[in-house]
Amino acid sequence: MGKYVPAIIAGVVAAIVMTFLMGFVFGGITPLIYGLGTGAFVAYIFANLAGNKKLPIASDQEKTAALELKPPPGKSLLVVYREGFVAKLAGLNVAVDGKGFAQLTAPKFTTLVLSPGTHTLTCGFGGLAGPQSKPGVYEFDVAADQVAGVGIGVSMGLVQGSMSFVPVADVGAVRAKVAKMPLVKAEPAEI
Repeated sequence: MGKYVPAIIAGVVAAIVMTFLMGFVFGGITPLIYGLGTGAFVAYIFANLAGNKKLPIASDQEKTAALELKPPPGKSLLVVYREGFVAKLAGLNVAVDGKGFAQLTAPKFTTLVLSPGTHTLTCGFGGLAGPQSKPGVYEFDVAADQVAGVGIGVSMGLVQGSMSFVPVADVGAVRAKVAKMPLVKAEPAEI
């Protein structure tokens, strides 16, 4: 509940300001209706963003090194990126095999060193956006010295949103896709 308090306060302030401003234009109950609508909308938007974390963005040197897309010997490299407009500002929590390692807003990417084998990539929103979307699950196999690229898309549904995963096998295509995106540091960098 504590993470929603700023959203509620912002909604109340927006409602008061809008009611006051609309009072100069309209008479009667109309300013109150506009104020309540605006306040509810502002509170809803801020509550959707309540699950966002401060993202540790990599330096230019770290990003340049990451764009080489070379896993350590005997290991694999996972590149996860997020693009698109839907829920662009809402932080998408990303985990492999149940271990969280990053949160992505769009457009951003991250890399993670993995042991070769079968893994499960999961993602879901924090804040109020979480219950409004189905968590995404994607299973993939990765061999030693291989790079696996996965794009995550978010789509709106009638009742709930959903996640879609787009595997990208070509290393050059992965590099081209993420080259202009900021790199979010994975914590931990290896699972």
